[in-house]
Amino acid sequence: MKRRVSPAAAVTVAVLAFLYLPIGMVIVNAFNADESLVGWGGATLEWITGAFADERVREDFLTSCLIALLSTVVAVALSLAAVMAVSRLPKRAGAVLQTLTYARLMIPEVVIAAGILVVIQRLGLSTGTWSVVAGHIVFCSAYATLVLQSRFATLTGTYDEAAADLGAPPRRVFLKVLWPMMMPAVVIAALLSFTFSFDDVVSTVFLAGPETETLPVLILSLSRHGTSPEINAIAVAFMFVSLVLMCLVALASFWPSKQTRSVTSEEEEA
Repeated sequence: MKRRVSPAAAVTVAVLAFLYLPIGMVIVNAFNADESLVGWGGATLEWITGAFADERVREDFLTSCLIALLSTVVAVALSLAAVMAVSRLPKRAGAVLQTLTYARLMIPEVVIAAGILVVIQRLGLSTGTWSVVAGHIVFCSAYATLVLQSRFATLTGTYDEAAADLGAPPRRVFLKVLWPMMMPAVVIAALLSFTFSFDDVVSTVFLAGPETETLPVLILSLSRHGTSPEINAIAVAFMFVSLVLMCLVALASFWPSKQTRSVTSEEEEA
């Protein structure tokens, strides 16, 4: 008796194929020796090595890394300070700030980027790397705030108050008690911020000057003239970096639970 395929399973397979088949085609064509990409001409590393030999690709990759690094450092620092400040505010004021944080996630990125561009033009400033970093900080800090806030909410009112009752000053409470337990969330927020900044196109297109170009923008500009093996090779390298970052986020997500279990076991032994 043949087993019938349920409609739900068929729809699931179709959706997964629609999502991941284009990615698979990009990966396959990056190693396809047939330059026309009409058929399979054998495996080759020519397009991969050729892409990294291109000075423009290397410069754009370094620019993307620099922008993502600067955006991550500032966004995480501001988010951590904001989370700690909100915890000491009245509930209504804290709720207002949380609403503003969620608003940054709900407002389309193109609207935020256009608003930042208008402000820059009103001030008579020129766009460039710094303006791209400023735009990335706006949306990266929103994601970082959500990550840090969820972790900080489980710590305040217990460990910090216990340390304060034992006579520890506020600075020592933060450095010796809160900071070690916040570190996993800080790492996750930093990795997510770096990934979002490294992958961003919308804000970068709006806020980048004529001398600033990132790797995603390069891929977009090259794709307007049609696909080629070089574009696929650059896209594969780009996906590899993003995949590594997301794997690091997944690994770091196990750190808080492991650390919490160790702290709980120490408390039970005591």
